[in-house]
Amino acid sequence: MVLGGSRPGQGVNVYFDIDGVLNLYGPDPLSQTPDDQDLWSSYRSQSMMLTYSPEMIARINEILAIPGVTPFWLTTWEREAAWFGSQVGLTGAEEWQWLPAVGMTPSGQWQKFASIRSHLKVARPQLAIWFDDDLAIQSEARAWTDRVGAVHAHAPDPRIGLRPSEVDRMEELIRSQTSSR
Repeated sequence: MVLGGSRPGQGVNVYFDIDGVLNLYGPDPLSQTPDDQDLWSSYRSQSMMLTYSPEMIARINEILAIPGVTPFWLTTWEREAAWFGSQVGLTGAEEWQWLPAVGMTPSGQWQKFASIRSHLKVARPQLAIWFDDDLAIQSEARAWTDRVGAVHAHAPDPRIGLRPSEVDRMEELIRSQTSSR
């Protein structure tokens, strides 16, 4: 079962990368400014691979429970993303569909970009939200999201991952779409 599944033309799809978004690079958040207040109050490291904020995961779980919201994995972890989700406590993450994300397509396009474009043509949600730190260097993908308009793409700082303000913005966008039905 995928949480919040909706018919084409309805609902909100949220696409998550893992590394640099939910799982930050390094054992602690590394902000450019020492007085940065837009951080979670705590981070947890598990093994050498996982560093995340339990608060962030709890907030994301609350937001993804809003009716009409469907989460997807769009990460190079691909089918291993379910393991990550279960380790950090993302509700139902083992059931989230994952989209192909490794490397480039045969035509030379970033695979994540090709996958989300193809998926959105079929799923046709009212709104899509895409979190991927690599969007910072993928100008073609960013330009496409600007042209499409119904896709909000955001590139978190990979040394920090999603910030509280970014999760708040995700909730605002979702509530603006789901409360209008």
